[in-house]
Amino acid sequence: MLTSCSRLLVAAALTAITARPGHAQTAPPAWAARLDSVARAALTSSKAPGATVAVVVNGRLAYAQGYGLANVETKQQMTPNMLLRVGSVTKMFTGTMLAELAEQQRIDMAQPIGEIVPSLKGKRVSAVTTQQLMTHSAGWLDNAVPYGRMGEGALGEVMREVSDTLFYTEPGRTFSYSNPSISMAGYVGEVAGKQRFAALVESLVMRPAGMRLSTFKPLEALTYPIALGHEAGTNGMQIVRPMTENTAQWAAGFLFATAPELARYTIALMNGGMIDGAQAFSAGAVRRVTTGYVAHPGGSGLDSAMYGYGLVVGRSGQDRVWTHGGSINGYNASITMLPDRKAAVIVIVNGPGAGIDAIESAALQMAVGYAEPKVSAPAPREANAAERAALVGRYAQGRNVLEVLEQDGALTVKQGVAVMTAKLVGPNELLVTPPQGAARHIYVRSENGRAAYLYAGSRAYARQ
Repeated sequence: MLTSCSRLLVAAALTAITARPGHAQTAPPAWAARLDSVARAALTSSKAPGATVAVVVNGRLAYAQGYGLANVETKQQMTPNMLLRVGSVTKMFTGTMLAELAEQQRIDMAQPIGEIVPSLKGKRVSAVTTQQLMTHSAGWLDNAVPYGRMGEGALGEVMREVSDTLFYTEPGRTFSYSNPSISMAGYVGEVAGKQRFAALVESLVMRPAGMRLSTFKPLEALTYPIALGHEAGTNGMQIVRPMTENTAQWAAGFLFATAPELARYTIALMNGGMIDGAQAFSAGAVRRVTTGYVAHPGGSGLDSAMYGYGLVVGRSGQDRVWTHGGSINGYNASITMLPDRKAAVIVIVNGPGAGIDAIESAALQMAVGYAEPKVSAPAPREANAAERAALVGRYAQGRNVLEVLEQDGALTVKQGVAVMTAKLVGPNELLVTPPQGAARHIYVRSENGRAAYLYAGSRAYARQ
């Protein structure tokens, strides 16, 4: 528990941070009350205890607010400067750190990682590049392990032990979301930068951007105002105990951050690395992070979506969009930037994330008049005989398997014991509908007239 003196120091620090350029002004914008109403309704609907929201307009923090509860047991109110875990939003910080090392010529992103981490030599995994790891194109399986080793040496301990069983397909073939690949990218940065991963991100990215509270270290986070993660229990929302912690996967999704400090990062990124009249990180690093390298099937609903360094980049109508979401036990988060408008919205919740889209959409519409263009998708239809022949088969990523089957002239998709009807939407998309529950989309990549990969939830399944 903070002492009275400690609380005063923290309050003073927060006041000083908020008063700096790039942070919210005293008078709330005209739309603040309407946004507050949307946010509170979204929390009620999703049953998340609380949320923090920050809105950037014209390259400045226009508004930051906390809603609901930080802790359902103590009834502590959420405030905008509380720390919450942001899940995979972390990946853009890992990417920015690596981009800075590359700009300083301390790492070659195209170099096989075995040349940087000698202990990997002799393994097939040593031949992938940091570029492939950071863009989810190394051909690696995905897993997210919420609990694991602790201590900052754990990243190297785990990454030096990786084996060739991580591969589900050849490197460089396609995009498939992989938390282990980002963790390895973080370790490669640690070796190349000759400093612990967290210290590198702090010194190269967060502290230059004025992110004073944000941290990877739980024992530091607990000394500041913090909102605890929650999950559904038998009697409503309950605190996640023990707190999620796996130091070996910090690089993939374990950052603690505040919404206003994430806003500072977006301001710098949208301004070529500049904030408060100073260069927080290099313009070259910004270009590396925000360049799309690998096609992202169905990526965040954007046109021509590509994956950069921890960001999905694409277009929505006339607007360029940079975005990424995050989820980790008890927390959900999202960052969306419109770089040409110098606008961004950050939403972090300490519970289910079902209300994030409503808050984000309302904030962008109210603050800068942005609304996602309405696109009329083709009507789902039955596949013809040639299309069925091109799709039928077994697709896998490790132990996870999808089977496309044909029965009585129609397609079905089997996953585990679930059998779902499948119809084509356009040439490269399946709409699959389970007997109970919501329909979902599976994207298809074809090679030589046959489906080579199916993409479900950003993960690729390779034809066997």
